[in-house]
Amino acid sequence: MNIVCIGGGPAGLYFALLMKKQDPSHRIRVVERNRPYDTFGWGVVFSDQTLGNLQAADPETAAEILGAFNHWDDIEVNIRGHRIVSGGHGFCGIGRKRLLNILQRRCDQLGVELLFDRDVQGDQEYPDADLIIASDGLNSRIRTKYSETFRPDIDVRRNRFVWLGTTKKFDAFTFAFEETPHGWFQVHAYQFDADTATFIVETPEEVWQKAGLDRMEKEEGIAFCERLFAKYLDGHALMSNAAHLRGSAQWIKFPRVVCRSWVHHNGRAPVVLMGDAAHTAHFSVGSGTKLALEDAIELARCIARAPGDLPQALRQYEAVRSVEVLKIQNAARNSTEWFENVARYVNLPPEQFAYSLLTRSQRISHENLRLRDRNYVEQYEDWIAERSGTQRSPQQQPIPPMFTPFTLRGVTLKNRVVVSPMAQYSCVDGLPADYHLVHLGARAMGGAGMVVAEMTCPTPDARITPAARACGTSSSVTAGSASSISCMRTPTRRSRCSSGTRDPRVPPACPGRARTCRWKAATGRCCPPRRSSTSTA
Repeated sequence: MNIVCIGGGPAGLYFALLMKKQDPSHRIRVVERNRPYDTFGWGVVFSDQTLGNLQAADPETAAEILGAFNHWDDIEVNIRGHRIVSGGHGFCGIGRKRLLNILQRRCDQLGVELLFDRDVQGDQEYPDADLIIASDGLNSRIRTKYSETFRPDIDVRRNRFVWLGTTKKFDAFTFAFEETPHGWFQVHAYQFDADTATFIVETPEEVWQKAGLDRMEKEEGIAFCERLFAKYLDGHALMSNAAHLRGSAQWIKFPRVVCRSWVHHNGRAPVVLMGDAAHTAHFSVGSGTKLALEDAIELARCIARAPGDLPQALRQYEAVRSVEVLKIQNAARNSTEWFENVARYVNLPPEQFAYSLLTRSQRISHENLRLRDRNYVEQYEDWIAERSGTQRSPQQQPIPPMFTPFTLRGVTLKNRVVVSPMAQYSCVDGLPADYHLVHLGARAMGGAGMVVAEMTCPTPDARITPAARACGTSSSVTAGSASSISCMRTPTRRSRCSSGTRDPRVPPACPGRARTCRWKAATGRCCPPRRSSTSTA
C-alpha cells in the first residue's frame, strides 16, 4: 500500500512507523513543511495509561520515550498565599522536540521516507497514493478543503494564553493564581526535561485587554508575566520560542475542533483526518498528543484486522475513535469552562478551591481522588466536617461531605441530601392529599436532609392540569395544612376525595354538572362524560 502522511507531527510520524512495522512492503511517506528540528511549543504531557498504550503498540519507541520522560505524581495548587498538594496522579512530561526526534529516528530505522521543508498545498499532489493521512494540524488545509465532508465545528474559547518556558524546576504539576487590579491570571507549569519547564499563562480576554497586554510588544508581555509570577520563578526568566511572532500575537485563544466525519474519498484514495486536524482538547487536560498517538494506534490496528478491506477499516476507525475522543473532549470542555470562570471560585476557602480544581473535569470523582491520594481526601473530609460543626474521633471513619450538616441562615439540614421536586399531578382541587403524604413522607423517612415539594401554580386557573397543585384553592388554612406535608411536621387534613395517580393529559370524569366540575375551574368549560369502552363514534 502507498501511504502519504501530510504533516510530520506525532500523529503522522507514529502512524507511519506503525504501518511500516506492520508490513515493510508498504511505501510510506511523511511530508512536513518545517525542517527536522523546527518545532513550536515546549513540553507535552502523558498519563501513565498512555504510556501503556505506547508500550503495547511499539515497545522500542515506548522505551526511548520513557527514558526521556520527567515523571511526577503531585499536583500543587497555589492561591492567596496557600499551597495545597495532592499526590498519586501519575503524569509524565517530555519536550515536544525530543518526542518528534525520537519518532523521526524510529521512522528512519524502519524505512519510512521523511520529506522535510515541503509545503504541501493539498492531497492532489499525490495521485498515486492509496491512503492519505491528513495530519496537518490545527489549521489543517485538507480539513478546510473538504469541509463539506468533514463538517468541522470550531469553537474559539474565551481565554487568552501564551506558551512560555523557564529554567525554574518544578517538582509537581503546578497551578498558580494571582490577582491584579484588572482580574485574575493563572499559570499551568510542569517540568518536561532536566533543565526546562513549560509555563503557560492564561487569563480571560477582558482581563488581558484591561491589563494592556493587547498593546504590548512580545518582550513587554513576557516581562509582565515575570513580575506577576515572580515568587514562583525564584529569579528565573521566562522564555519564548516563537521567534516568528510579533507584539501580542503570542497570546492566542484555544479553538476546540470537532468534526462530524473523519474520512473523505477524493475519487482516487480515502483522505483520513488524524490528530489536531480531526479534534482538539484543551491544554488544561494535557491530552492533545495522547489523542494523536492513540488515533495512529487505532487506525493501524483497524487496518490489520481487516486485511484487503480498507473501507471497512476506516469505518471502524472513525466509529471507535470518535467516541473515545468525545469522552476526552467533554472532560476538556468542563476543564476549559472552569478556567474561564476562575473568578467564580477564587473566593472559596483555599481547601475548597483546590478540591474544585482537582475535580473540575468530572473524570475524577471524590472516590477516584481517594484512590489516588487517601490522605488528602481524608484531610479534606475532616475540614468539611469541622466547618459544619462535626468532629470525628480517631477511631471513627471519615465522614463523607454529603452526610455532614449544612446551615443556611437560620436553617440547619442534618445532611446535604436534597430530594428535588417531582411533579406528580395527583392533587385534589389543587391541594396535596394522602398520595403526597405517602410519596413525600417516604423520601423524608429515607433520611434526606430536605425534601422539596412539587411546583405550585399561583392561581387555580394557572394549572397545567386539573391535578396540578395551586394556590388560592379552598381556604388559606387548608393550603397551609397541605403545604405542611412537604415539611413532614404536621399531618394534612384528608381531602374530600383522592384522585390517586392519574395521567395528567386525561381530565377527571365529569357527570356533566358544571357546578361541580374541577376541569371547568381550570379551563372555563365543562368536559364531556367519558365514553365507555363499547361506545362507537
